[in-house]
Amino acid sequence: MAAPVTAGVKLELFFEAMDGQGWQEFFLIDTVRKRVGNPELKVYPLVVKNAGGEFEAKRGEAELAESMRLAVLAAVYPEKLLTYLNARSLSPMADGWRDAAVFSGLDPAELAKKSEVEGQAALLAAYNRSQKAGVKSAAFLINGKVYSGPLRLLPLLEAVNAVLPEHSRAALPKSYINRIKVQPPQLLVVLSSGPFSQKNDALLGVFEKYFEGIKPEFLDYSSAVRASKIPSLDFTPAYAIEASAAAKERLDSEIKAGIFREAEGWLVYHDRQRTGMYPGRALRPNTLELFVMSYCPFGTQAENALLEAKNKNLLPAGLKLEIHYIGDAEKKQNGSYNFQSLHGAPEWQENLRQLVIARDFPDKFYGYLMERNKNITSVPWEDSAAKAGINSKKVASAAAAGEKLLADDLVIANALSISTSPSFVWEGRFFMVGLGELVKIPGFEKMSLPDSGGAGCAK
Repeated sequence: MAAPVTAGVKLELFFEAMDGQGWQEFFLIDTVRKRVGNPELKVYPLVVKNAGGEFEAKRGEAELAESMRLAVLAAVYPEKLLTYLNARSLSPMADGWRDAAVFSGLDPAELAKKSEVEGQAALLAAYNRSQKAGVKSAAFLINGKVYSGPLRLLPLLEAVNAVLPEHSRAALPKSYINRIKVQPPQLLVVLSSGPFSQKNDALLGVFEKYFEGIKPEFLDYSSAVRASKIPSLDFTPAYAIEASAAAKERLDSEIKAGIFREAEGWLVYHDRQRTGMYPGRALRPNTLELFVMSYCPFGTQAENALLEAKNKNLLPAGLKLEIHYIGDAEKKQNGSYNFQSLHGAPEWQENLRQLVIARDFPDKFYGYLMERNKNITSVPWEDSAAKAGINSKKVASAAAAGEKLLADDLVIANALSISTSPSFVWEGRFFMVGLGELVKIPGFEKMSLPDSGGAGCAK
């Protein structure tokens, strides 16, 4: 026997018929609906009208046809619509709608005929409802109001529960109710103007999962509010959570792993996944800083791509290219250093040799790199040096006595918290990971991009 329909609650879902995110919303909302006593849920396909007044769907004719079927089901067979949708999700092939129709108790031929005869009128009704609701993209309405909370099961359940009479609400464990009553910590999202510093919606979703009800406050790096709250901030985008005892406990493992650093009463995460800015750093016009690990295949690809483009005059005129290395150095009591590099001792030793060559044989450095990068892990470096016209004995001697050269260079990447090879800093401030981001910069768009353009090695 079906559960009783909950009166006084009107749920509406608008989504594009072949939009994966829209389907995910349907699954969540339908699950919530069943949990709270099966209130009515109306589902409307989203379509648009072209200049000629004809209906169109974003994903073409197949989506338009599915939209028409959904509109007909909503108008003619409303009691079968939700069953059809669940069955259709399990029959996603092009003609899977036939199986879904049969599962719902409909003859596919009958549904096809209804769509042919009544589809336009049904689509118009769905279109008019979306226009009246002011909906242009996937949306969930509760009693006519657009739900703007997180698209997750428990927040959705709370939102629907809130409009139900108290005696009809789904019972939730007291431990959960007590947890959501706790005021979430403040979350600041600090951005800089321009395309390099953009908010990350997926990351905001992660914070919502950690802290129920958390609401971000967006600040511009140049604002007085940011300067007063986190004056030491040197990179954007940055996500700063109020360093309350509860927040520290919740993020304990992430803090210990170094993902968050505490500063001025905030737990700060810098999003260096793709692009960012060092807004307080000095501008360095027409300078590109490349940060690599010498044994990282993606780093050597980046070096090769830049050098090949340079040889073909495809880079900005007068470009100053600097290559720096990624790793760690610890000074011992006797003045020597312990070095750490992702690919082991051979890598930091190669990093040091390259710094020596760049200093002592600057006109032959790029030639050495082109030779060395052909097979850096199996060909002796001395062979590459010889082909580039470099005295390998002089390099070896200088490297043996020049550990401070590498230690000083590693300070640059570590001061900028750069840990992925290849990373780039353009003109002193604009940060990027991977060649795929670099080629978006005017002046670098003619570079050849390998298949692994966005990949990297991270320490």
